[in-house]
Amino acid sequence: MKVLSFVFPGFTFIDLAAPMQAFGMLPDVQCQTVWHEKGPVPSDAGVTVLASHGLEDCWQDPDILFVPGNTKALFAQLEDDRTLDFVADRGARAGWVTSVCNGSLLLGAAGLLQGYRAASYWYARESLALFGAIPTDARVVIDRNRATGGGMTAGVDFGIAMIGQIMGEEAGRLFELLFEYAPEPPFGTGRPELAPAETLAAARGQLAELMPLERLQAVRDRRQPAGAD
Repeated sequence: MKVLSFVFPGFTFIDLAAPMQAFGMLPDVQCQTVWHEKGPVPSDAGVTVLASHGLEDCWQDPDILFVPGNTKALFAQLEDDRTLDFVADRGARAGWVTSVCNGSLLLGAAGLLQGYRAASYWYARESLALFGAIPTDARVVIDRNRATGGGMTAGVDFGIAMIGQIMGEEAGRLFELLFEYAPEPPFGTGRPELAPAETLAAARGQLAELMPLERLQAVRDRRQPAGAD
């Protein structure tokens, strides 16, 4: 089982850490982290990970392609054709095409979610439709060989769900227990429909600066094949 994770400067650390903790439980798993070139890649959490490979020498046909998300750093990648070409190429060859948080925007911009149901971070979710995806508000969405998680903490749910998909439901139940995954949110405001109006307004105010959704139309237009609708 070959897991290829694309990382980029400023990616959200928990988006990668939680799924990789689960993927590491798969039998005979091998993992590569890839960036434009091999070497250290800083995350948004002050933790630097090592890209074990560059774009030219990583696996061409991974069993799982995984993409984390972020805000400004993710949007920088959406405007980088080298990144999008790479994700499109590996996604076309991968057994599973996956993401957590708004990493699904990167999959969408690379043309990998056309006609697929997909999850994303709540603020960006509906923007998936620009890339032909079907936005879905579930915590984890599995549609054929596409698997996408919602917001950053959904990485644990996503990882355990993938264990269940690959190793079977009994393994999924076992690892959910081994992870002691029994979340109890301390404030109960983790989704927009649960948050008080003032909390939701404050969040939207911050995110409007960090996630310029209005730029996604230009990304879509630039990447759309000539003559496509």
